[in-house]
Amino acid sequence: MATNPLISPFATVSSGDNHLFAAIDLGTNSFKLRIVRADPTTGRFLTLQRLKEPVVLVSGGNNNTAISSSAQARAIESLRKFQNIIHSLNVPPAHLRLVATSAIRESSNQSEFLQLIHETLGLQIDVVSGYEEARLTYLGVLQFHPIYNHTVLTIDIGGGSTEFVIGFKGDIKFGISLKLGHVTLTQRFVRNNATDAMREHIRAVVKESGLIENVLQQKIDIAVGSSGSIRMIEKAIFLGYSNDLVNEIGLLEGYRRDWKFTREELRVLVDKLCEEESEVEGGKVYNRKGFFKTRSAFIVAAVILLEEIFELLEIKEMEVSGYALGEGVIAEKLAEFFDGFDLNANARWRSILRLASRFNNKKRMTSAASCASIAQNGEHLHGYNTEEVKLIALLAKHHRKKFLKPDHDSLSEFTREMKQKLRVLCTIIRLSAALKQFQSLSFQDVELSHSHEGFKLVVRDTSGSPPANGGELIPAATDVEVELRKELEYFEEVIEQKLSVVVLS
Repeated sequence: MATNPLISPFATVSSGDNHLFAAIDLGTNSFKLRIVRADPTTGRFLTLQRLKEPVVLVSGGNNNTAISSSAQARAIESLRKFQNIIHSLNVPPAHLRLVATSAIRESSNQSEFLQLIHETLGLQIDVVSGYEEARLTYLGVLQFHPIYNHTVLTIDIGGGSTEFVIGFKGDIKFGISLKLGHVTLTQRFVRNNATDAMREHIRAVVKESGLIENVLQQKIDIAVGSSGSIRMIEKAIFLGYSNDLVNEIGLLEGYRRDWKFTREELRVLVDKLCEEESEVEGGKVYNRKGFFKTRSAFIVAAVILLEEIFELLEIKEMEVSGYALGEGVIAEKLAEFFDGFDLNANARWRSILRLASRFNNKKRMTSAASCASIAQNGEHLHGYNTEEVKLIALLAKHHRKKFLKPDHDSLSEFTREMKQKLRVLCTIIRLSAALKQFQSLSFQDVELSHSHEGFKLVVRDTSGSPPANGGELIPAATDVEVELRKELEYFEEVIEQKLSVVVLS
C-alpha cells in the first residue's frame, strides 16, 4: 500500500489489548484533551473524552511574549488534571502525544516552561511549527467530513494565530500560519475600542503573506472551519443568536446542526455582536456572556477576523468541522500502530453514525438504507417524474433551512402550479418538524378543523401537567404558538389563512 503523504511511513507496533489513544493540544487560550478508542482491525476511532481547560497563556496587550508564572501555574494544574484522567483509563504512554502551538512556539521563555512541565509531570511536549499545525489540523478535518476527494481550504482560528491549509486527497498544496489570533487581537484592539484599526491590521497581514494569491489560483471546492471559535459562530448562527431567538424560543434546540453558514449569515452575526459591544454595561455584555460563556471575551475579534477572511479570500459558504488539531494528532498516531490505516475511514464511519442516529428504529433504518442504495447506485426514485424528484429534493433541503420564496433560483424551471405545491408541502413539513420538538405532545389523535376564522389544529398534552383552565382547551399562544411563530407566519403567507394550535390537557 502506498504511504499517505500526510502520515509517516506505516509501522506495525504491538499495542497489547489497550486500544485507547490520547492527544493534548496546548493552545493559546485553552488546553484540550482528546481520548479515543480505536478499532483494532481498522484504526477507526470513537471519541470517549473531550475536555477543555481555560488557561490563557498570553496576557496583556504588550509585546512581551513570556509566559507568566500565573499562566504557568494554570497550565501545570490543567495538565495534571488531564494526566490523572489518562492514568485512570490506563492509556499507554506510547499512545499519547502532546503538541504546543502559537503561544508556546512564540514565547521567549519556552525552554524554561517546557522544562518545568517535564520536571513536574514527566510530560514531553512537541512544539509544532505553524505549517505543521496547519497540516495536522487538515488531517483532523478529514476524520470528520467525507471531503478527501475535494480540494479543501481549511481555516483554524486560534488564540494566537490562524492556520490556513489547502489540501487534496491528504496531500498539502499550500499551508501557512499567520499571527492573527482572537485572544491577541482582543487584547490589542477590541479592548481599546479600535475595531477599525483591527480590520486594517488583519487585511495588511493577510495581503503581505501571499495567502490570497495562493488561494485564488487554486480551484477550491470547499472551505472548512475547524476551530472552537468557528464552531461557536456556526452554533450561534444556527440557533438564531443574531435575531434574539435563542433566549425566546427553544424551537431549534433538538435539530441536528447544519455544520455550515454563509457570508451573509456571518455578516448579520458580526453586526449583532458589534452592536452589543457598543452597549457594554459595567464592562460586560450579559446576553453574550450567557451564550458564548468562556469565549464571550474574544468572540468579537473572532467574528471580525473571520469576516475579513471571507471577504479577502472570496468565500461564500463555510462548512464546519467538529474535529481539528487534536484529532489530526490522534490520526497520525494511529497510523503508527495500525498497518494500512485508511485516512478516509473515519469520515465514512461518522457519516454512517450520523445517519443511524437520525433513523433510530428498524423501519426508519430500512428507509435510510434504501435511500443510501439509490444514492450509491444512481437509481431513479421509482414512480416519480424528473420534476417531482426535484421537488422532493427541495423539500428535503428546505424543510429546516430558509423558506423558499416564489422567485427562488431553484424554482425557475417549475410551473406556477408546481411552485405552489412545493411551498404548501414545505409549509406542512416544516410545521410538523417544529411540532415534533415538543416531546409532551401526542400526535396519535390530532384534530384539524376549518372555519371562517381559519384552521385550528388540536393536539394532546401527555406531560401530566395540571390544566390551566379547569381541564378545558388551553390556547397554545402562551407557549407552543410562541415557539411556532415563524412557521405559522409562513403558513398564513402560503395558504392565505391563519392557523391556530391548541393543546388539550
